[in-house]
Amino acid sequence: MSLEDNNKQEAYTGHYEGDKDLSVGQQALEVRPEPLSDYDLANDPHRGLRMRHVQLLSISGAVGSGLFVSIGGPLTSAGPLGLLIGILVWSTVIYGASNCLIEMTTLHPIDGGFITFAGRFLDETIGKAVGWNFLLAQASLVCFELTAFNVMLEYWTLSLHPAIAIGVGIVLFALLQLYSVKWFGEAEFWISITKIILQIGLVLYTLIAMCGGNPKHDKFGFRAWKDPGPFAQGSSAMKMKGIWDAVLWSCFALGGPDWISLIGGEVQSPRRILPKAFNSTIYRIVVFFILGALCVGINAPSNDQALLGAIAKGAPGAAKSPYIISMNRLGIPVLPDIVNALVLVSIFSTGNAAVFCSSRGLYTLALKGAAPSVFKRLNKQGVPYIAVSAILAFSCLAFLSVGSGSVVVLNWFLSLVGAANLVNWTSIAVTYMNFRAGCKAQGLLKDEFLPVRARFQPFSSWWVACCAPIAFIASGYALMVPGGWAGDSFIFTYGAVFIFAGFILFFKIYEVLFQKKKFSMIIPAKEIDLTSGLEVIEAITAASNAQEAATKKSVGGKISDFFF
Repeated sequence: MSLEDNNKQEAYTGHYEGDKDLSVGQQALEVRPEPLSDYDLANDPHRGLRMRHVQLLSISGAVGSGLFVSIGGPLTSAGPLGLLIGILVWSTVIYGASNCLIEMTTLHPIDGGFITFAGRFLDETIGKAVGWNFLLAQASLVCFELTAFNVMLEYWTLSLHPAIAIGVGIVLFALLQLYSVKWFGEAEFWISITKIILQIGLVLYTLIAMCGGNPKHDKFGFRAWKDPGPFAQGSSAMKMKGIWDAVLWSCFALGGPDWISLIGGEVQSPRRILPKAFNSTIYRIVVFFILGALCVGINAPSNDQALLGAIAKGAPGAAKSPYIISMNRLGIPVLPDIVNALVLVSIFSTGNAAVFCSSRGLYTLALKGAAPSVFKRLNKQGVPYIAVSAILAFSCLAFLSVGSGSVVVLNWFLSLVGAANLVNWTSIAVTYMNFRAGCKAQGLLKDEFLPVRARFQPFSSWWVACCAPIAFIASGYALMVPGGWAGDSFIFTYGAVFIFAGFILFFKIYEVLFQKKKFSMIIPAKEIDLTSGLEVIEAITAASNAQEAATKKSVGGKISDFFF
């Protein structure tokens, strides 16, 4: 390989510190003399994720306990129609964010995704701050899911010490994460299928039960939509408050496109897989949540005393799930335990995926010099094992629930994750705006340059950039009413933006004072680097396409392609 090709590869991947920081495929690039385009980069173990892995991983990140359990909260506040409207409103924001990410990620499917894009297309310092914000959100999500994992077990027994459940969860995460990305992808694929099975099963349960297929032969249909009604509150102001509560719940519960962007650097044949993943996953996630909102609104009225009591008392596990409440009311045995078990698996899957994405975020920060270089190290299977270990160590904060109580700690992490997500969506929209401005200024806003053109642009980015900050500012409205103030809730609700601003300030001061860089904020459109490293991606694409054409697909592979 020529020195020029080698420099292009190093500049693009960000690996500078020797073989221990290189994946096997990248090490091969250092010693083989052939041109870059001749390498079979598709066999790099660092790129071990296939279409079905990407699809299920992104769904896994969005579909967790919220869809099956905590959705009862906004139902009591908004009512069945208010809940549906709230989810539909926020789904448009997620769709807009997906439209922002699809163009950038298919052009540059690289490690770090939108974190790298923020530094490359917007400002290097902002990119580092975005990375740390995302890392905070995902690492907190790991703690949330571990705490929820323990809460779900409490549905069956209160005698199990919380530390045992949390410790077992951390060990299982380590076993699945530290060896190989292919191993992780396969495990997460099969675990995530349980979420799909659970959701389909609950939809079928709702359909059968509402038509009278239950022990009481009660054909309740849409009774809850009539009594107490489609909205939980009577006045127009209270109806709007309920809908807003549903929107804020959706800010935490809905996601997925950001995860696809983040794992773009570990996907085989990215130019073929990523567009399909973005286009199909967003629809599947929206369908899951819309169907879920419709089903819970059928199964439990918004004024159901069992639901209100379970939420107020912080009932363990699925006891506050509208589905479980419906099954218990109808006298259905065994099924509540099965649902709780499947929700338990769902929670584990979401936590497992969060460990993966947060470790990749830390790995990307290390590549960009925003975290210690030790986190760049990869094992022979292309796994950033030091970064994974650090996230697992951070997840030990879930043990706080042993002393402070599971419900309190869950609310802390819930607020923190939701706020950090809103900062991420805003940064994605603003990054895309500057990316688009750069393409336009450099005459590259055309199909010949962009592998995929997103719909409704630039309106999608404007929509996200307006809605996400509004949702963030209003997310703590309950703290401002008389008697609603709580200092810890304020910190976890609004702390993300102060942390984000603090990182920007810290890195700017460090760059100016110690690295002697010229102070700047936003990269001018004509100076944005839109083309570096595209040679590497074209080589990966050509090698992957050749491998795809030469491989005869099995029956199982054809079935997988059909569904994913």
